[in-house]
Amino acid sequence: MNQLRVGSRARRAPLWLAVALATFVAPASAVQENEPAPADTTASAEFPPFVEELDRMVAVVGDTAILMSDLTITLYQLQGRGARIPPEGSEEWLQFAREVLEAMVDDLIYLQQAKIAGVTANEDRVAEMADQYFAQTRSQFSTDEEMMLAVEETGMNMLQYRQMLTAQAEAEALRQSYRFQLEERSDLPPVIVSEEEVEAAFEEFAQSQPPRPALVSFNRLVVTPTPSGEARDSARARTLVIQNELTNGEEFSVIARRHSDDESTREQGGELGWMSRELLVKPFGDAAWGARPSQAVGPVQTQFGLHFIKVERQRGGERFLRHVLLRPEIKPEDVEEARTLAVQVADSLRAGVDPERLAAWFRGRVADDAIRFDDVPLGNLLGQFIAAGDSELTNPTPGTVYGPLEMQRGGPTEFGLIHVLSFRSEGPLEIDDVRDAIRQSVRTRKQIDILLEEVRSSTYIDLRL
Repeated sequence: MNQLRVGSRARRAPLWLAVALATFVAPASAVQENEPAPADTTASAEFPPFVEELDRMVAVVGDTAILMSDLTITLYQLQGRGARIPPEGSEEWLQFAREVLEAMVDDLIYLQQAKIAGVTANEDRVAEMADQYFAQTRSQFSTDEEMMLAVEETGMNMLQYRQMLTAQAEAEALRQSYRFQLEERSDLPPVIVSEEEVEAAFEEFAQSQPPRPALVSFNRLVVTPTPSGEARDSARARTLVIQNELTNGEEFSVIARRHSDDESTREQGGELGWMSRELLVKPFGDAAWGARPSQAVGPVQTQFGLHFIKVERQRGGERFLRHVLLRPEIKPEDVEEARTLAVQVADSLRAGVDPERLAAWFRGRVADDAIRFDDVPLGNLLGQFIAAGDSELTNPTPGTVYGPLEMQRGGPTEFGLIHVLSFRSEGPLEIDDVRDAIRQSVRTRKQIDILLEEVRSSTYIDLRL
């Protein structure tokens, strides 16, 4: 079988660099549907300069040809990622190459269908992916100059290299967006997922996964300082001013620039951008998801202060939000009073009082957050607290109440109390850790495969390997 030949004006690049460069080559040879053009015409399609000669097409999908160079480069990619490629020319190599070619056909069908469906790629996402691809290649070199020289050895300059990265990233982004669109369909065909399929998928998944981190389940209460009566009165007076301006039709962004105590968003007119509900503290999220687009609501009390919230628009499970934050003054004595209360609440937890009841008793002093958390990585839990690494919580004991521990979440210092329910030390990933996610993944894959097969059956496909 004839091989891809490298032009005489450029020395052959190292295999791993060929892998990196290979990601830019997409099947792009246009031919008429059902009328494949002769091989000598498809060889004139655009390729990186180091490709001098191509023997033949190995597949035609609709009006697009997959060339031997495409397959060769994809095999290089797989080898660069650690796949074991059988010796070329062997029956095993041919079987492996055919399986890879089938996958390339599926990817090309995805891309064609994405374009037919009018799917577009987010420019920021494409740029991010291209930067990631570039960084992966750059990590193989000790200096920028060393990388530039290696790229130039392939007959390209750095600008062409960047352009190829962007084209490859855009194609992948389109495929991802189209697949997500398919997964969201309400009419996906019903399928049955057996336990054997789940176990097989887990075995494949687990091979590439790091060890499972230490996991902890716990109840958490957060005691937050409250302002003095004088500070609360001052904040209420400010809310009346804002409510009056909103009633008079003042632009929300103008009000935010004039009044908000949130320095990170004030100059942007209080813009928080697109947010999902789980990223917001509960009272804020409840208010935002209870409002209509273009509606302003408030004031809403959170541990950060008083908020006025405007929902500008919505898409799916996200809202584009602005807010005005009024942060009543918290004095040192208010913080110390909260610390004292946190000690009392901790003693009640240790005495066996239900945390839900404590949250109800001290409503307004205990933050209105979720209380029960299950299977949280220990590092995530420790990251919530100041100097948590110096506490016994680094090796938690089930049944123990830890705290008060100082927390800093963007407002005044708060005090967290942790009642550990269970703890699993770090270890290998087990199927029960991800069983439901694996089952759903297998189900979705089978459903998408059915849809893909329907498209394949109506698409001209000519495999020539």
